[in-house]
Amino acid sequence: MRHHALFEVLQVSNDITVMRQGTTVAETTPSQIDRSGLAELMVGSELPSPAGRTSTIGNEVRLQVEGLTVTGTEGRPAVDDASLSIRSGEIVGIAGVEGNGQYELCAALLGLVPSKGSVAVDGNDLSRASTRERHDAGLAYIPFDRHREGLMLNAPLWENTLLGREDETQFSKGPLVDTASIRSYTSDIIERFGVLTPDESTPAFALSGGNQQKLIVGRTLTTNPRVLVAAHPTRGIDVGAQAAVWDEIRQARDNGMAVLLVSADLEELLGLSDSIAVMFDGRITATLNPDDVTPSELGSYMTGAHEGVAS
Repeated sequence: MRHHALFEVLQVSNDITVMRQGTTVAETTPSQIDRSGLAELMVGSELPSPAGRTSTIGNEVRLQVEGLTVTGTEGRPAVDDASLSIRSGEIVGIAGVEGNGQYELCAALLGLVPSKGSVAVDGNDLSRASTRERHDAGLAYIPFDRHREGLMLNAPLWENTLLGREDETQFSKGPLVDTASIRSYTSDIIERFGVLTPDESTPAFALSGGNQQKLIVGRTLTTNPRVLVAAHPTRGIDVGAQAAVWDEIRQARDNGMAVLLVSADLEELLGLSDSIAVMFDGRITATLNPDDVTPSELGSYMTGAHEGVAS
């Protein structure tokens, strides 16, 4: 259940019974609780908020981007001279109305589209590196669209876990794939990340959206990346799966991973990010401190009503 659905529950209900894993955990009324409180009862833990965020930022610069430019349609820049840096243990959010260069920014970082400017991970210049070389350098990606970019829907989960890692020695026996090894590895992901599925042979299309997303997040984070580009990591999933994904990203951040978080969920951006860069018309037009900006103000920056650097 997403936040807009929680709003509907609060609007039309006289009494609310909250169940979690088949057990009633609370009974309340709309006058006694708000959306955040209801969501927290449903997932059994606090949702992220600026007030509850603790800083884990280190000194090492994990991702350094300078003057990144991507040419879009009609010769206009889709990304226009973007620069940013992310240190170990830091989450930098990217806010913007969709279509303002967020997808092209991520694609350029992964080497999926031609670009100008420089991209470095842990000081290693990857500007001319292939997508495979960037992956091997520690750059990982949770894609914008899990169906189009993240999964082979008709393939079993173990084959989806193997995507992009076919040549790793732990999953191969000479020229052949070690299916027993990848099946075991997938089972570990299913258990650790709480993917609800009969087993690793289940086709991806049979899972709910939330469980598909948890598989993708698990597949990505178990590679122990240095830098994670996370595009809408909780889009279209219920609040329980949303909280689980947030928790895994925060744990990886606590272990020193740097995160570039692209999201249209303002609560997610404000609750998880250490700083927020606003993209408008392909440019980074503001850098905001989540502790000092409201969702309304952030929305104003996103629509171009405000421009400049804030702290």
